[in-house]
Amino acid sequence: MSTRAFDEPDRDVFRGRTTEIEEVLGAWTENRLTVLHGGGGVGKTSLLRAGVVPRLRERDRNVLPVAHIAYRPSFPVAALPEHNHFRLAVLGSWYTRASPVQISELSIGNFLRKHRRMDRFGERLPTLLAIDGAEGLLRTSAGHERHRREFLDDLTAVMKEEPGLHLLLAVRDDSVEEALELAARLGEPAPATCSLDPLTPEAALEAAEALLHPAGPRGAGLPGALVRELRTVRLAGGVQTTARVEPALLRLACARLWEDLPADGEISAERLRGEVNRVLGEYCAQSLGTIAADQSLRAVNVLSWFRGVFGGPWGRAGVSESRLYDDVPRAVVDAIQDRHLIRARVRDRDRYYEVQHPRLIEPIGKLDGGAVPIRRPGPSMRLHQGHRALLDGDPELARRHTEAAVRACGEGDMKVLAAATTFLGDIAYEQGDAKTAVLRYRDAAAICEAIPDNAAVGWLLAGIGRILLASDAGEAVRQLQAAASRLPHELSIQTALGQALWRSGRTRAARAVFEDVLGHDSRNREALIAKRALTGTA
Repeated sequence: MSTRAFDEPDRDVFRGRTTEIEEVLGAWTENRLTVLHGGGGVGKTSLLRAGVVPRLRERDRNVLPVAHIAYRPSFPVAALPEHNHFRLAVLGSWYTRASPVQISELSIGNFLRKHRRMDRFGERLPTLLAIDGAEGLLRTSAGHERHRREFLDDLTAVMKEEPGLHLLLAVRDDSVEEALELAARLGEPAPATCSLDPLTPEAALEAAEALLHPAGPRGAGLPGALVRELRTVRLAGGVQTTARVEPALLRLACARLWEDLPADGEISAERLRGEVNRVLGEYCAQSLGTIAADQSLRAVNVLSWFRGVFGGPWGRAGVSESRLYDDVPRAVVDAIQDRHLIRARVRDRDRYYEVQHPRLIEPIGKLDGGAVPIRRPGPSMRLHQGHRALLDGDPELARRHTEAAVRACGEGDMKVLAAATTFLGDIAYEQGDAKTAVLRYRDAAAICEAIPDNAAVGWLLAGIGRILLASDAGEAVRQLQAAASRLPHELSIQTALGQALWRSGRTRAARAVFEDVLGHDSRNREALIAKRALTGTA
């Protein structure tokens, strides 16, 4: 389906959710904690970004941008003296103008205290915060468990300290129980809950008319016909009409069909059925083929398995989690769910997977074992997939996604290329592979030099210097001096340079650097600790 959520600039074409916008807006502003839940692809992110947040801004509420757990700034994490992935993701989403260095050690509470707003009577306005993809906070993180626990402790503390804070957590349906457990930990045992369901036929028609607007009068009858077709499910037992329309299916069909609309705008019901099956079938085949390639599996095997499991009655009844994992790796199931082909439901404490919408069963049943054209997403989306994979504890998949992003970059994608190459360095760094991390950061620095982006080069050199502190203090000094020449006012680079000078035996120069840093920031923790240690060894 369309992989990009609607955002604030898309608010004029985001239609069909007026009731839901008002419901979420009311719950969020009236309660300290709100849990918004719905199936994957139902539109939670779009609802918040293109619907609720713009409406709140119109009403002059103190609402911050929607944060996402998978957000990752284009910045070498090795350049940070320390960082918590979850805090960096959330604060980086809320405060996009800040350097990651400015927020890497900042607590949520300190951030919020700096961004309080008053009304015209001098009273503090409530602060509205939203964390999307919050299921990433609810499960054990293979690579960042300590960070996850620290972040939750920070979030718990700020909920107790800031009575004017209104927090919204957006999660998938299968994570609602864990979200409610987190609510109790945050001190809000009875949060407001809002369920986001697929579109009603009337709302789907409104959404389709906005999405198909470029077709003009030529496609006047298409929105209604398309909504009817997407509600029609043909199974062995007969024809059924669903009560709801899946937003992701509607958006995909609209994006593909209006381009191929006949010149006279007329399209028969039978042809429309065929076109919808073609669009949905191609999307399924391409998604499964791409997932198979990412996992080094044969596409024909993945397609055959998926058709056999979800192309018949089990697609609607649901298949137990354990049965799926007997046949394919969990990463495959997770990736298929991320493509909005299946969704998870919890029944009697067991997790079951079913097809995202029964309208998919017909094209799924027609998938064959022929060659599958793989249409990978663009480099930006591949890089985002890499971020998600690393968050999910799969650095190898993260690396493959990111290398694919690098290969997909063209002449106009230099910034994405620099970000992807930097992220490859981050992956290596977090895996303890210092040599590869340094090589990747150097590659990224060369790209940033060509853009040109002087600040990015400086931070990449700082990252290289900090990595080399443990193995080659002399080279670390040279790299950090080069970084400092590009970013002379960045205290974190100065403190790293002081560390390198100290380790290379130049204690007098190191002491001078730390004293200079403390002259600018007397509470700089890294400089304070280093100076005390240096004084103790003098």
